[in-house]
Amino acid sequence: MAKPIRATPTLRGEDAIKFVKETIKEEETPSKNRVRTILRARRNFSYFEQFIS
Repeated sequence: MAKPIRATPTLRGEDAIKFVKETIKEEETPSKNRVRTILRARRNFSYFEQFIS
């Protein structure tokens, strides 16, 4: 049996500021690996779609 999902801890102070800065940076200039993964997923979606329908 799977374990229950725990609540995500709330970020406060410096941790919250660091998280927001990293998120904004990633949105403005996404990492090459993330872009590559998204493009690959889009290209291969039709293959997986046949199993969903």
